[in-house]
Amino acid sequence: MVNACRLFFVCWMLILSMGAFAQAPAPVPARTAADIKTGLIEQMRKDGYLSEPVAKEVTDKYVSPGDFRQAVGAAGNAQINTPSMWSKYMSWVNLIKVVAVICFLVVFYDAILKISKALWIYVSKVPTIAYQLVFLSLTVSGTLRPHAIWPSQAFYVALFCGFANVMLVVWMVMSYEVIGRTLNKLALYRRAPHSANSLLGMLYFGALALTYQSGIFGFFAAVCLSGVFSFSMLYTPGTLSLQFDERLLNAMVFGHLIVLTAYCVMRSTGMQWEAAAYFAAGIEYYCTIALAVALLVGASPWPPRPHRNRYMALFILLAVAASLIYVFLDLKVSASILLCFFVLVTLEWVGYLGFRINMLVGAGALGALLYGIAVLLEQYGGLIVLAQT
Repeated sequence: MVNACRLFFVCWMLILSMGAFAQAPAPVPARTAADIKTGLIEQMRKDGYLSEPVAKEVTDKYVSPGDFRQAVGAAGNAQINTPSMWSKYMSWVNLIKVVAVICFLVVFYDAILKISKALWIYVSKVPTIAYQLVFLSLTVSGTLRPHAIWPSQAFYVALFCGFANVMLVVWMVMSYEVIGRTLNKLALYRRAPHSANSLLGMLYFGALALTYQSGIFGFFAAVCLSGVFSFSMLYTPGTLSLQFDERLLNAMVFGHLIVLTAYCVMRSTGMQWEAAAYFAAGIEYYCTIALAVALLVGASPWPPRPHRNRYMALFILLAVAASLIYVFLDLKVSASILLCFFVLVTLEWVGYLGFRINMLVGAGALGALLYGIAVLLEQYGGLIVLAQT
């Protein structure tokens, strides 16, 4: 549970570093040009001016994918690329509240330990499952009915209880070997327990994100999604490490690639975007970093790996695709991250090939490339976008 708290803290600091501060439930998005056009066509169909086939044909012809990204203001003026819910509702008050919730979770865990030690004589007489179920019933109630506890701060009650549920369930699993033996009978738990736990976490936080329309829960759903492919962040005092199972490198690359492709399609076409928006920060940052790390490892010249050239070829194709989506689809965050990691793998290969010839060639080639990158950053560094707008 200590590691869980640390991971929570690390992931939250990652959100802050990207300017994605936590917020209360997002409001209903503004109407898009597509909403207005389809509404008008549907009304004309109902009034008998258009038949069903003609209405469908008109919709296909006059409602373009760009209309789904074109928000229309009250005066009818189109405003393209309106601020995301992360930046629009960024608030220092909400930030302070979420940090307070993190502190409460640490206190909650520590208090359980201290109470159990101080009152062990009495606690030992009560079955552990009894007070575990009492705690769990309280936190589950707070998750499902936060308005009944504190109406004005219902979201933050749900936030605290949502993570407290996870801590309590982990405690219960660790307390009873029979639960572990039962889980080990499942094929997925036997082969990849980390992926199995991450899958459950993804479903749990995903449901909370949709229920409370929260980007915080959505971010942790994306964290768990990466965990399904074995990627994780581990924090120890002074060290933040990125880890994954190298045996699952293919799954990590292609799994994240499928997720990012689906996200790009949803965002560019507007399909189910209202629901997908709650997971935007987690996918654009965490999942993109996971994909880039996997490609960096797979394509790295050190040490030689099977299919290294294939990973490099894939990375080159993705770098080209990232450049295109940066310009045409306005997905600047994911594109910037992928291109930055591509520069890193390029530096590795230049150094590797140069130093294989001799030290002077390697140092000269690497120095020239680094100097060129520095000059480009001076001129075009502002094009690297690492914050959602």
